[in-house]
Order: sequence, then C-alpha cells, then structure tokens
Amino acid sequence: MTTFKLKIVTPKGVYQETDVEMLNLRTTAGQIGILAHHIPLASSIEISEMNYIDANHEKQYFAIAGGFVYVGEEDTTIITSAIESSDEIDLARAQSSKQRAEERLKLRQDIDIIRAEIALKKQSQELM
Repeated sequence: MTTFKLKIVTPKGVYQETDVEMLNLRTTAGQIGILAHHIPLASSIEISEMNYIDANHEKQYFAIAGGFVYVGEEDTTIITSAIESSDEIDLARAQSSKQRAEERLKLRQDIDIIRAEIALKKQSQELM
C-alpha cells in the first residue's frame, strides 16, 4: 500500500513525523479515513481517539485533544494542543483526572463546568 507523510505538531514542537498507510480520526464533520493521494482537506479535529497504520502495517493508537488537520497533495499535518500514544498514557493519572472531572460535574457549581466536561472527554478517550 502507498504511504504518505504524516506530521503531528504540538505547542512543544514536532511530536512525530512518519510515513503512514492510513490515518483515521474524528473531525467535527465526522469520522474520516485518509489514504495517500486523498483530496486536499482542512478540518477541525474533535477530542477523540486517533489511529494510523504505519509503514510496517502496524496500527498505532493515540488520544488527541482536538486540533486541526490539513491534508495536502503529498503530506498531512495535524496541529493539536496535546496528543498521547497508547504507550504514553499514564492510566492512574487518567483515572484520577476522570474522577475529578466527574465529581466537579456532579456538584454543578459555578466552577468551570466547560473545563470539567472537556477534561472528562479527554480522560475518557485516554482510557479507551
């Protein structure tokens, strides 16, 4: 299968640059799969799980904190505030963050409800 260049950028710099056969992610318009020679595309990415099949035909999984994807003629770039591979996720930290977010939402005080909902959504993706 033909590969294409995937570049993932965070505020800390280039997180990863690799050749992939297929990229799967959830945009604000829905779930999409990207192969080599995909038509140009620009879209927002939801907080979700993302995966790709690398050049060795292995599927790699990530939790992504939303962002933006641009599919060009020869490469694809993802810009995100945070991304973690399944190997990098600290399950104890994710469970703790999820529990704190759920508790904040149960209290329904005027604390930052939106922040708690976003945190809960992120941690739920990491635990998948």
